[in-house]
Amino acid sequence: MKTTQILVLATFLMAAAACSKQENTEASSQAPKAEMPAMEKPMEAKPTVMLPNEIDPKDMSGNNVEQDASGKKVLYWEDPMVPDRHFSKSGQSPFMDMKLYPRYAE
Repeated sequence: MKTTQILVLATFLMAAAACSKQENTEASSQAPKAEMPAMEKPMEAKPTVMLPNEIDPKDMSGNNVEQDASGKKVLYWEDPMVPDRHFSKSGQSPFMDMKLYPRYAE
């Protein structure tokens, strides 16, 4: 084969490959989106295991919660970096090794 014939054939093959790739992306973008598989779904922030001194976030009664010296009623103690986990006693956070802060009843 001559060099020009090889170049023409190579150009033709590259163009055909590019067209088929474009058709595949168009077909996949027009297809209905399926629900994400279970492994690809975003993780929910619900705790799986309760930690020592942790209380249910839905319990806003303040019963069995250590009170501080301010005289106000403490509903729960929390780590400011993980505010959705509530604790019954003051101390260090198990997550960030920070001091737990009280949340008072209004």
